Amino acid sequence: MCGVIGYIGSNATPEFFYNGLKRLEYRGYDSAGIAMMNSDGVFIQRAEGKLNNLQNKLANLPASTRIGIGHTRWATHGKPTESNAHPHRSENIVLLHNGIIENYKSLKDFLITKGYKFQSETDTEVAAHLLNYEYKKLAEEKNSFERIKKAIFSLVSQIHGAFAFGILCTDVPDTLFVIKYGSPIVLGLGKNENYMASGITALVDHTRSIIIMEDKEIAFLNAESISIVDFAGKEVLRKPIEISWSTAMLDKNGYDHYMLKEIHEQPQAVAQTIKGRLDRDIGKINLENYGISKINLKEIERIQIVACGTSYYAGCLARYFIEQFTRIPVEVDLASESRYRTPTVTAKTLSVALSQSGETIDTLQAIKFAKENGAKTLAIVNMPGSTIAHNCHDESLIYAGPEVGVASTKALSAQISSLIILGLALAQEQKKLSSEKIAEYIDELVKIPSLLEKTLTLSSYIEHLSKKFYNALSILFIGRGPQWYVAMEGALKLKELSYIHAEGYAAGELKHGPIALIDENIWSVCIAPKDSYYEKTISNIEEIRARGGKILAVGTEGDENLKSISDEFIGVPECSELIQPFLTTVPLHLLSYWVAVKKGTDVDQPRNLAKSVTVE
Repeated sequence: MCGVIGYIGSNATPEFFYNGLKRLEYRGYDSAGIAMMNSDGVFIQRAEGKLNNLQNKLANLPASTRIGIGHTRWATHGKPTESNAHPHRSENIVLLHNGIIENYKSLKDFLITKGYKFQSETDTEVAAHLLNYEYKKLAEEKNSFERIKKAIFSLVSQIHGAFAFGILCTDVPDTLFVIKYGSPIVLGLGKNENYMASGITALVDHTRSIIIMEDKEIAFLNAESISIVDFAGKEVLRKPIEISWSTAMLDKNGYDHYMLKEIHEQPQAVAQTIKGRLDRDIGKINLENYGISKINLKEIERIQIVACGTSYYAGCLARYFIEQFTRIPVEVDLASESRYRTPTVTAKTLSVALSQSGETIDTLQAIKFAKENGAKTLAIVNMPGSTIAHNCHDESLIYAGPEVGVASTKALSAQISSLIILGLALAQEQKKLSSEKIAEYIDELVKIPSLLEKTLTLSSYIEHLSKKFYNALSILFIGRGPQWYVAMEGALKLKELSYIHAEGYAAGELKHGPIALIDENIWSVCIAPKDSYYEKTISNIEEIRARGGKILAVGTEGDENLKSISDEFIGVPECSELIQPFLTTVPLHLLSYWVAVKKGTDVDQPRNLAKSVTVE
């Protein structure tokens, strides 16, 4: 959730930290702050609200120093005020934090008895004071670096929860201290300068050489080197990885919003995700290129997908195809619920963690739970070297590229592509499908990017339609089969972006309750392409129509029957049922986008939301 950045070298300027935090805006935040340190002391500027408010205070920071840290805060403890913004200071300690300290109250009560006074409502200030307390206890240690190092070991032994800390100590001005447990941190290597951040996007302007920190690690950064130890003090040796993301990938490229750009990047996202993994000539899935090396797919008897939000809908949608290919039962669990159930996984269960960021805390905990109970685990993520990937047996990347808009779009299409390939790989290894049949499905998959391109030409028409919806109080989305989860995704996007109440329902469930909502003031978005569910869905649409409800239908191009019973109609290209969900999702993303633009809401950073949810 929170964005953090740190630097040590010769180019620590207020603008460096501000620009780094701008790259992390997509994570969601409600206040921000920067701390810089030089021989004259520590300089901290903080502001509530958007980064523009902090930008107005940059002149109060030194023009240049050698070390500093910056933070965007997503409130957990305490309101989004300037006093609650990070970094926090406790005498010679300056600290910022991404995560949540679960036992902060007992620690705070203890520190108050020791004379510490709190200026904020945050759990983070507890960590700053506790580190200061432990540091002062070690006054007999004359080596300041060893003293703060020992104090950090004491700190992490007392804190429960999830935390990524960036720490400055006035007595050790040539070192940036970084701690990771549960919240993401990456380190960047430069020439006579080094970096830390909560996400790769903050560093791509400066370096391509990255070290991914793992849980229970402490890093010591100076301008010339980075060293890492674990919480037991043992040295950790880890080679950096080279990332391919570029600055250009993080620009809007002429679009008004990142979300609109990312909707239009779906063809490339799917093309890159399937590239190198499908051999059309012999009808085979390349397991090595997909990322399967440790898991024996021949032994799998059950599949569990754990995910949150849009990723959850991707898993639910793909379940239809995986079961069709393999006849293996697929269960899709909300990650936030999965870990609290009685474990039912076995060594023959494949548990799939689906997460764009690879850092979603609920998904991380759920996949750890599955692994601890014997399941084989696979991470399908967009971020190389993510925490979820590190905790799974195998890792399969989607290649959607950086997704900056908080509301996920192109990652959804890439995730569904990846899951379909997984289903084909299982069918291949277990000989559930012939190579000829797999080749047929491969032929369908490679058509998706071009059909997505065609569907995206509907954008201007949907912009025109959006004026009928932006004043709505509530909208119902319905579909059957895989389109049920397209409806769920459409409702979620509308809620996220425009703050209009929306519900996604299985069309067959209308008569079991939701039809009570229908009257002449309610719009229903009905997803009804010409598939095996078509006639049943048409019957449900007629039920809405009979009660005076207004209908926006998303169906197959040229479907005059559906068009005749709808108030508005959006037609997508005719295609197979495997491809249909990719295409019907696009109009719903575009509708949510244009409705939000008409309402004037913050499209890329909707209120109260964060891109990477790293606290439970």
